Amino acid sequence: MLVLEYLISGLLFGASYSLVAIGFTLIFGTLNRLNIAHGATIMAAAFAGAYISLRFGGSTSYAVLALAFVVSVVTGAVVGIVVWASAFAPLRNASPLAPFITSAAVTLVMEESVSVLSRKVALFSPEFSSFPSPMENLVFSIGPILIRGAHVAIFVIAAVLMLGLHWWITRSAMGRAIRAVEENPTVAWLMGINVRNVEIAVFAVASAIAGAAGCLIGVSMGIVSPFMGSNLSLTAFVIIVLAGLGSLYGAMICGLLVGVIETTIVGLVSASMKEAVLFVILFAVLVIRPEGLFAGQQVKRD
Repeated sequence: MLVLEYLISGLLFGASYSLVAIGFTLIFGTLNRLNIAHGATIMAAAFAGAYISLRFGGSTSYAVLALAFVVSVVTGAVVGIVVWASAFAPLRNASPLAPFITSAAVTLVMEESVSVLSRKVALFSPEFSSFPSPMENLVFSIGPILIRGAHVAIFVIAAVLMLGLHWWITRSAMGRAIRAVEENPTVAWLMGINVRNVEIAVFAVASAIAGAAGCLIGVSMGIVSPFMGSNLSLTAFVIIVLAGLGSLYGAMICGLLVGVIETTIVGLVSASMKEAVLFVILFAVLVIRPEGLFAGQQVKRD
């Protein structure tokens, strides 16, 4: 029963990893560039949500928690657009390495800025700040199996967001434009698609999803940290490589898989072993299937 509990908890919490990974994947698939600042965006959004919760008594109010979630999502979208404008838009025709470096620089600036800010704002603590929520001690029981309420909320909200993203990509006019730009940005431009607006929309939506992930992870952990984004970025990188670069639905599935693996390893072995096990699995997958588990036909782009 204990193993089953770990599996269920891992599946539920892994939905937050899926949200983190699909943001990375959506940007990469459209721009063919890795946004290293995606983790810092998650961190900034998590701090925004934590501030609302701390400021307005979020430990006992679901209304405040809902407000914190909305603020995190909006913060993520705004930060994402700023990252695009500062680290990607000016380097559209540059080497792929250029935005990689500039987004890494943006990450360092954001992390250090929030680190300094956390020492100045009375509500925060220097290293780890609390993210209070009424779900902190909420637990459901299914027979002998105990499931945290925060994990259930993560899974439900993540499922709604992923379904919404699926509809947006497959049914909306902007979604069709995104798929055209992903296929070939030059041809899309010749067809009259405003590639610049597509890039802005992609960054805004991917970063808003990152903001939601930041809030959900902050609520689950009960704390936020200026450097939490770096660890999440590493996990997300493992997920998108496992899934196959550019595979949106593969990232969703592999996020759940990584959540199960991490939770099971932490519960049965040791928390210090989870990264080692993940990278052993990553190595094995790359040896057997270098393109990733869910990679389909990839379009080669310059």
